[in-house]
Amino acid sequence: MSIKRQIDSTASDEPSFSWDPRQTPKTAGLFDARPPGLSMNARPIYDADLNCIIGYQEELSGISRLYSIDGTVTLSEKPLESPLIDPFDLLLIVGSLWRAGLRSFTSSGIRGVGFSITQSTLFGLRSRYHALMQRELRFAARPLMHMQNPDRYVPVHILRLAIRYGKRAPDPRAGEGLYMYTYPILRNGRSYMLEILVREKDQTILHFVYESIKR
Repeated sequence: MSIKRQIDSTASDEPSFSWDPRQTPKTAGLFDARPPGLSMNARPIYDADLNCIIGYQEELSGISRLYSIDGTVTLSEKPLESPLIDPFDLLLIVGSLWRAGLRSFTSSGIRGVGFSITQSTLFGLRSRYHALMQRELRFAARPLMHMQNPDRYVPVHILRLAIRYGKRAPDPRAGEGLYMYTYPILRNGRSYMLEILVREKDQTILHFVYESIKR
């Protein structure tokens, strides 16, 4: 895949800035970057309080498996959802305003059903998310501007996951010490390929974009 972009010849010295989460666009959509090897049958667990996916749940032969967003697995002998979900419920939803079996839509317009898990399990899933958010990640001026555009924005934890799991390759067009990461993601249930150019000495994103994966 070839994606057009403009990278300044002084990218190795370009200033970097922190991202202010208060500038997050409200209509950006729901993003999903699944751990490698996770089945597409695993249903996302959406945290309504954090407004993001914090894990996944899959049932095989009566055994329920919970996955955090970093791929950690927790096994349970009993199905965790009650009542049974139907095919139209794309998400399992947790949060302070949700109870088991309650069906409605998220702020992104995705249909889901309230999901019952223990407080300790919920704490564990949230802890994995918060640990991921503690990792330093900065932005050059242009990608920082894109982060304020609903059509270009990608949540910071999704960028971190793509860097963690993605295919890494030196970018000879951009300069020494710059690496390109590519990883498939979902946005509102549709497949895209996310591309991120990173200056690794200070974990600064110089470019990012996602485009539809043509089937």
